[in-house]
Amino acid sequence: MEELRSTDALDREIFADAKKKAERILSRADETCSELTGGVEARVEEAKSKAKAESQSLLDSFTRNISASVPLEKERHLVSYIHGSVVDAINSYFEKAGDEKQLLVIQKLLERSDFAIGSVPVTVKSVGIKKSVAEELLAKSIDNPVESVTEVDEVAIMDEAVEGFKFRRGLIVSTIDGKVTCRLTLDQKVREILETSTQELAQALFGGRIPE
Repeated sequence: MEELRSTDALDREIFADAKKKAERILSRADETCSELTGGVEARVEEAKSKAKAESQSLLDSFTRNISASVPLEKERHLVSYIHGSVVDAINSYFEKAGDEKQLLVIQKLLERSDFAIGSVPVTVKSVGIKKSVAEELLAKSIDNPVESVTEVDEVAIMDEAVEGFKFRRGLIVSTIDGKVTCRLTLDQKVREILETSTQELAQALFGGRIPE
């Protein structure tokens, strides 16, 4: 009987000891879990704060870019509007001027080209002008021997075409050695006008007040 009680007592001691060890293990586990949980929560909060900051930064950047681009877009629109209005006015002028005055403009360009082409023989491509008319213009405007005059499609001068301008006419005069080519077209004249007189024309068109 004594032995049985001793065994029971030993069992209780073992059980008590095991229980204490289990409690210590559980306690440490709870602490570890708390640390892990706290760490995860902290990292989640940190990630949220970082994401929020980055989002706000992107939003601020986007807002700045939009704010900066609006005046730029407005300016581009204004420039485009003025350009379109001036070109429309030039179209109206050339339409009313008719064939004779259009050819007169090209003749003046021919006369001005004299310093560039010198006195060497030339070949000529005619755009929007009949060959016979082109030959008359050449005879009146330059002293160079003309080797040939060829009527060509307006695609030959599309590279220099002014946006919105409607009249594709002119002469392409090249020296026989190919060293000099003068493109004497209405587009070139309009380009010259736009480069030197757009502001003046715009002021005249809008009565001294450029639209905003």
